[in-house]
Amino acid sequence: MAEQDLDRNEAATPYKLQKAKEKGQVAKSNDVISTAVLAVAVVFAGWQGWSVVLSQFRLDLALLGQVGSAPTMALWPLLKSSLVLSLMSLLPFFACLMIAAVLANLMQIGFVFSFEPLKMDLQRINPVSGLKKVFSLRTVFDGLRAVVKLVLLLSVGYFVLKGLVPHFFGLASLSALGYMKLLIDDLSGLALKFVLLLGLIALVDLIYTRHEYAKKMRMSRKELTDENKHREGDPRVRARMRELRRELRKKTQSLRETQRADVLLTNPTHVAVALRYVHGEMVSPQLIAKGAGLIAAAMREIAARHSIPVVQSPALARKIFKEMDVKHHVPQHMFVEVARIIVWVFAMRDRQRPALKTGGR
Repeated sequence: MAEQDLDRNEAATPYKLQKAKEKGQVAKSNDVISTAVLAVAVVFAGWQGWSVVLSQFRLDLALLGQVGSAPTMALWPLLKSSLVLSLMSLLPFFACLMIAAVLANLMQIGFVFSFEPLKMDLQRINPVSGLKKVFSLRTVFDGLRAVVKLVLLLSVGYFVLKGLVPHFFGLASLSALGYMKLLIDDLSGLALKFVLLLGLIALVDLIYTRHEYAKKMRMSRKELTDENKHREGDPRVRARMRELRRELRKKTQSLRETQRADVLLTNPTHVAVALRYVHGEMVSPQLIAKGAGLIAAAMREIAARHSIPVVQSPALARKIFKEMDVKHHVPQHMFVEVARIIVWVFAMRDRQRPALKTGGR
């Protein structure tokens, strides 16, 4: 049984995955991020690359035209302003790259903010763990992926450059701007093919990374049981909580049922039991509520509020409280004592009715 518990063959629960995410442990492929950044760079270069180059050429031309006539003291402010303008023209490019990197992260793992990876962990410098990582399946996969990526990129680059050989023969007849425009177009086409190839590699890496992460997060039967206990509590504690809730419901019900009683027997302070009797319907009086301590005090207050007779009978009250359950009828061995009190209460009630009628007239 112990060996079976150590076998992590169960899929990770959403609770464990959420806790791992809070610690920064997520399935993330860096190839997806680098491919997304490269794709955005290629798209931006094909869309705005030529206009950015032209604006930079105009800025350089204006700068060179002013260098010869400007005084020496004005060269540094002129150079500074030129650098600022160059950076401003490249700012949209860098902003697009940053947005692409952020979106590639969010699409993979969502929003994760954790300082857990920055905490000191001696396990990271453990040589045994380091050797395990060196000879792990992930290291083999990364090595094979790097070799395959290099071979494929070299192959794509070779065939693309081979197809561009006719363009090289016409470079001598082009102007500087024409040469630069052709170079940008050719580089954009080469980069686009690289993006498609790297996108395929990134997809394979993402699938493997998630598979490896799911395998790493697997749980054993014992871990599932422990997690269930941790989240829902120990079964003994839950049973005790249910028992306390039942007791609380009984106490609340006792306070609610007290107002229906015909008489309240007390200890006189520690115990109170409420009895009800309907002549012709009940064989013997019925216990409808009982309580001790604060509940007994609350029952006495309810009895006083509803004009219910309170009879101090310590021995009988304790006996009924210990031996009877709520909603049960008085047993035969207590009937004589209880009947004497019930008869007295009903007789007192009958005597009070004529007096109330006379007072009402």
